[in-house]
Amino acid sequence: MYEFMSFEDSLERKKIRGRVLNTLEFNKIREAVTAKARTQYGRELCADMAPCCDVDYVTSELSCARQAMDHILRFGMLPLGGMRDLREPLVYARADGTLTCGQLLEVASFLRASGEIRKALTKARSAGSPVVDETEPDICSYIDKLETCDKLLEKIESSILGQDEVSDKASKELSSIRRERKNIASGIRSLLDRVISNHADMLQESIVTLREGRYCIPVKADFNGRIEGIVHGASSSGQTLFIEPMSVVDANNKIAELTFAEQAEIQRILKSFTNEVVSIGALLENNMAIASRLDYIFAKGEYGVENNSFCPVLNTEGRIALKGARHPLIPKDSVVPVDISVGEGYDALIVTGPNTGGKTVSLKTCGLLVLMTMAGLPVPAESGSEVCVFDRVLADIGDEQSIEESLSTFSSHMSNIVFILKNIRGKSLVLLDELGSGTDPAEGAALAISIIEELRKKNCIVMSTTHYRELKGYAETTEGVMNASCEFDTETLAPTYKLITGRPGSSNAFVISRKLGLAKHILDNARTMMSSDELRYEELLAKAEEESKRAQTLAEENDRLNVELRAEKARLEEENAKLKQSKTKILNDMRSEQKRLLQEQEKELSDELRELRKRSKDMDRAEREKELDKIRRKLRAGINDLEEEDDEAVGSVALSGEPVKQVIKGECYYVPSLDQTGIAESDLSKSGTVNIICGNMKIAVKKSQLMMPTKVQRDEFLRTKNGKAASKAKGRQVTGSAEDLSKVRFNSASTTTSEIMLIGMTTAEAESRLARYLEDCVLAGIKEARIVHGKGTGALRACVQDMLIKDDRVDSFRAGEQGEGDAGVTIVKFR
Repeated sequence: MYEFMSFEDSLERKKIRGRVLNTLEFNKIREAVTAKARTQYGRELCADMAPCCDVDYVTSELSCARQAMDHILRFGMLPLGGMRDLREPLVYARADGTLTCGQLLEVASFLRASGEIRKALTKARSAGSPVVDETEPDICSYIDKLETCDKLLEKIESSILGQDEVSDKASKELSSIRRERKNIASGIRSLLDRVISNHADMLQESIVTLREGRYCIPVKADFNGRIEGIVHGASSSGQTLFIEPMSVVDANNKIAELTFAEQAEIQRILKSFTNEVVSIGALLENNMAIASRLDYIFAKGEYGVENNSFCPVLNTEGRIALKGARHPLIPKDSVVPVDISVGEGYDALIVTGPNTGGKTVSLKTCGLLVLMTMAGLPVPAESGSEVCVFDRVLADIGDEQSIEESLSTFSSHMSNIVFILKNIRGKSLVLLDELGSGTDPAEGAALAISIIEELRKKNCIVMSTTHYRELKGYAETTEGVMNASCEFDTETLAPTYKLITGRPGSSNAFVISRKLGLAKHILDNARTMMSSDELRYEELLAKAEEESKRAQTLAEENDRLNVELRAEKARLEEENAKLKQSKTKILNDMRSEQKRLLQEQEKELSDELRELRKRSKDMDRAEREKELDKIRRKLRAGINDLEEEDDEAVGSVALSGEPVKQVIKGECYYVPSLDQTGIAESDLSKSGTVNIICGNMKIAVKKSQLMMPTKVQRDEFLRTKNGKAASKAKGRQVTGSAEDLSKVRFNSASTTTSEIMLIGMTTAEAESRLARYLEDCVLAGIKEARIVHGKGTGALRACVQDMLIKDDRVDSFRAGEQGEGDAGVTIVKFR
C-alpha cells in the first residue's frame, strides 16, 4: 500500500530539526525574527521557521525576503498592525454565538488593514518592483488574492462606537427607543424637580439620583413616610433614604421597559453583524493566511535590513564562499568580518591557531549562515557570497561532558561523532570543534585524521578546528584538504579574528605564556623537552605568519595608494577640464571685445571717410593718398584681429598647445624637445614615429613628442618656409640632438636687447616679431623687457597682451607708467 503524503508533509520532512539548531544558535536568530512579526499568526509562522533541504523552496523564500527588503527600503513596512487574530471569534460565531462590540471592532480593524495592505502593494507594483525571475514568486501578486469587504466595514464603523457602545444609527428601532426613553426621562426630571422644590427641608441634597435604574431623591431618614414613595435603599450611615416618589413610578416602569427593548434590539443588531461576519468567513480566513505569509516574509526582510544582509547565490555542489561574513549575534561594533571558502578545490578545511583566536566563532559563523540561508533568511555577508543547500548540517561544537551520564569530554565528543557518522545523508556539511581533543595527543590526532578521511569518503564538506600539528601536516600533504588559521597579534596578546586560508596557524603557547608573566626558566625548560624539529616547525610557522602580515600590510598600503592616485588623477583631469573651459571663456570674451573694438573702429573710419570727402576738394592728390593709406592700415589691422580670433575658434578638434590626437600628412606640428615647427611628411608609421620636415632638416619623432602649434608658431613657420627654396626642404635625416639649432638660437639671443619696437607693424607682423623676441629674451636671461606698441586704435596693444597672457614664460606684465611711455608701452617680467 502506498502512503499518501501532502506537499506540506513532504516539505516538513525536508526541514532540519534537532540539536544542531541549538548548537549553532539558530534558535536565537528565530527568536529575533519572531520579534519582528506584527501579527499573532505571523509570529507563529516565524516560531516554526526551520532550515529546509529543498533548493526550490529555499530559492523561493530568499526571493521573497529580497523583495521584502527592497520594499522596506523604498516604501517602509507593510501596515500589518491592524490585522487582528479572528480565528477564535470565527469559531465562536460559527457555533451560533453572538460577537460583542469589541470583537466586531476587531473585524473592522482587520478589513481596514486588508485594504491598506492592498493599497501599499498596489503602489509598489505601479512604482516598478525589482526584476523577479518568472519562476520566482512576486510578493506584489498577493494583492490579486487579498479581498476586501468595504460594505460591512462601513456598516460596522458607523454602528459600533466602542467596546460596549452601539450607535443610534445602527437601526431605526434603536433610535426610536432611545429617543422615547430620553423624552420620558426628561419628564421624570421635571416632576422630581417640583418635588424637590416643595420638600427642600426634608432632603439631604437637592439632587436626582439613580438607584437600580430608577430615578430617586435623597430624603433625610427623620422624614421617612413624609414623602409617599418606594424606598430603594439607604446610605451607609443610614442618615439618607433613596425614595422613588409615587408620581414617577409609572414613568420609571416605562423607562425599564424601554431599556429591555433597547438591549433586545442591540442583541438583534449584533447577531445580524455576526451572521454577516460568518458569511464572509472564508474571505477572512483567506486574508489571514495571506497576512500571516506577508508578515513572515517582511519579518525576515526587516531582520535582513537591520543587519545589512544579502541573499547569497545558491548551489547544490557543496560550495561555500562567504565574503565578509559576520556572526549575527555578535554586536555590530565589535564583530570582525571573515572570508570562509570551502568546497571549491578542497572539501575539508582544517582551522588552527591559538585559544580565543576565533576558530570556534568562524566555525559557528559558517554553520549558522548556512542554516539561515536554508531557512530563506538573508545573511550578514557581502553581496556575491555563495552557499550550498545541504541535505544535512551536523555539528559537534562545545564540551558536553555529563557527570550524571558518566561522559567525559572525549566521550562526549565521540558520542556526537558516532551520531554524525550514522546520520549523514546526501551532501552533508559537518562542523567539528577541537576534533580528537580530550585524550592522548598522538591517538587523538590519528583518530581525527581517520574521521576526516571517513567523512570525505561519504562526500561530506568538512570544517574542523584543532591544535594538533599532525593535522596541519595532513592538510599540507593531502589533496583536497586545506589549512586555515586565525590570526593572533603576539604583541598585544589579542586575536585579530581574521581567518586566513592556505596557511596553518601557530598555537603561540610559549609567546602567550611569556607575555602573561610565566618565568623564563620554566619556558626554557619546556623548550628543551621539545625536539629540534618541533621547535623549528613552530619557528617557521611564526616566521610565515609575520611575513604574511607584512605582505598583507604592503598590499593594503598599495591599495590605499592606488585609491589616492586614482583620486588625484581624477582631480587633475577635472582641473584640466576647468582650465580648458576657462581658456575657452577667455577666448570668447576676447573675441567679443575685438568685435566691439572693430565696430568702434568701423565707426571711426566711417567718420574719417566722411570728413575726407568734405576736405578732398581742398587737398592735392598726395595728401588724399596719404589719408587713404592711414584708413587702409587701420582697416587691415581690424580685419587681421578678427581673423586671429577665427583661428582660435572654440570647439576645434585640438586647441593650440595640446597633445596631437591624430597625425595627418601635410599638417603642421610643433616639436617641443627641439623647439621647432614643421610639416608631417607622412602618416604615423607602424613603429609609432613620423618624419617632420623643419626647414632643411627631417626629424623622426614619436606621436607623443608632438604638440599642436600655436598661431605664432604656425605663422612663423609658414613665413620662413615661403622665404626659402623648395629644394632645401629635402634635408638630411636627423636622429641625434638639436645642438646646431641651439647654437643658432644662442647666437641670436646674445644680441637681444631689453626693448622691442612694434609701432607701424600690422598685428600679424607684430605677433611674429614679438614671438621671436620673447624666446630670445628667455634664452638671453633677460628678466624685464619693454614692448613699444603705441596707442593708436589699441589693436597692437590687444595683440601684445593676448600673447603675454598665453605665454607660460611670462610672470607678469603691466602698462607703462608716466615717464615709461604710458599706455603706448607694456612692461613684461619673465619667470
